[in-house]
Amino acid sequence: MKKIGLIVIALYFLALPIYGFASQSSTTSVSLADKYAGRFLLQVQSYGRAWYINPTDRNRYYLGADATTTITNLGMGISNKDLQKIPTKKGIKADQKLVNRLKGKILLQVQDKGQAWYVNPLDGLRYQLSDASTTLNLAGKFSQGVTDAQLRQIPMNQKQLTFDSAFNDIAYAALDTTQGNYTANYLGDQILPLASMTKLMTAMVFYDTNPDWQKQITVTQAQLDYPKYYAGDDETSEVGLKAGDQVKIEDLWTAMLVASSNQSAAILAEASGLSKADFVNQMNAKAKELGLTKTNFVDASGLDCNNISTPKEYAKVAQSAFSNPKIATTTRITAYDIQAVSASGTNRTIPVVNRNYSLLAFQPEASKTGYLIEAQRNASLIKGGKVIVIMHAHSLPERNKIIKKLLAPQP
Repeated sequence: MKKIGLIVIALYFLALPIYGFASQSSTTSVSLADKYAGRFLLQVQSYGRAWYINPTDRNRYYLGADATTTITNLGMGISNKDLQKIPTKKGIKADQKLVNRLKGKILLQVQDKGQAWYVNPLDGLRYQLSDASTTLNLAGKFSQGVTDAQLRQIPMNQKQLTFDSAFNDIAYAALDTTQGNYTANYLGDQILPLASMTKLMTAMVFYDTNPDWQKQITVTQAQLDYPKYYAGDDETSEVGLKAGDQVKIEDLWTAMLVASSNQSAAILAEASGLSKADFVNQMNAKAKELGLTKTNFVDASGLDCNNISTPKEYAKVAQSAFSNPKIATTTRITAYDIQAVSASGTNRTIPVVNRNYSLLAFQPEASKTGYLIEAQRNASLIKGGKVIVIMHAHSLPERNKIIKKLLAPQP
């Protein structure tokens, strides 16, 4: 999410001197949903994410890379004649009754290919929303900064396939693989980022390409730089690959599932013979085959926080992945050495270590974890005919306490 996040952070700091933070005490007589109906809000504790409060249903809608689509879906039609009654700048005669009725709403110019406009409740002027960048710029210019706690007071819409970045709880589900029913479910339908649990789907799609496991791959610097697109200079889960290394497909597979190497996931997706877009399309196609409607992938590693699912849906992904003996067996490996040939032609050993010690202590038949700031601590495992998925745990002890509870025999 780094690129979009940096944009809206900048927009927030531009808006802050004008409008400042929302006051908790100002909500005593009116709900925040009513107070900010038709307004843009910036989430000051989560990379400055931008939201629009739809005045029709009083729900909040996330404005990200697909802001144009979001806005268009919320718009109402208006004729050119009526649109002209709403000024674009001060000093132009306005139909004040019409302006007051449409303040905060998105208008679609029905006689001009649905061009979108926003009627700003702060000044009564209309502003053109030509693309996502323009929408985000306007969101920054006319926004109100709010905390996560304040944002949670405004209902999240149920129409967007996106996660709620103000979510501050844990969610989990346990699936009985023999009966096909859920034996436990707490907020199991909550859409949340998957982080590196994404790699289970990556593994299934890659396996379906029938790879040559002994094929040698020469690692490029561009492949090693892949995580920087999402994380910048922040450290991510990797093994000691270097540009020019020759390594086997089998080794990259192990590095991806054991050490959760993001570089290895990206290299494998590229080595599949599919384009990046086609590989991700196959991930989403497999999700649909499993009957999932709240699961979506945008990259193969899980570094993008827009790889999303719910605990209940991802339990089905994990069940499918763990039924593959090669995936299950690999996730149980605790230590492994990659035998690489360096760019200079010398042999080099690259250690691969599974550091999920507390999870492995449960002796799962297979498992995969994930972590991002947006996702917090995720885990999926299978043991004794039960698939468990934990999402958004705030600590390892919290995660492990839930796992212990769910693995305990049912009374």
